[in-house]
Amino acid sequence: MGAPARAVVKEYQIRRMLMLRTECTVTGLDTTRVADGPGIRDRFIATCENLSHYPDGVEIVCPDTEDERDCTLLTAKREFPHLRLLAR
Repeated sequence: MGAPARAVVKEYQIRRMLMLRTECTVTGLDTTRVADGPGIRDRFIATCENLSHYPDGVEIVCPDTEDERDCTLLTAKREFPHLRLLAR
């Protein structure tokens, strides 16, 4: 018998999630598997074209399922109100 089947969140699902939930226009996406307590999770790091709200990228962690709705967006949107003052 082969290896057991494993649920996978696809890259396009993460890109769609970011498009719908954030202002991040994804220019790159790295994926790693992380042993997290009792289970294994997929960890995604997205780099964004517009660095205004996510200058260090966006981190997403997904449990071992096929549904991106189970994923958690770990990076909070950042605001830089002092930049607006400089524009005036």
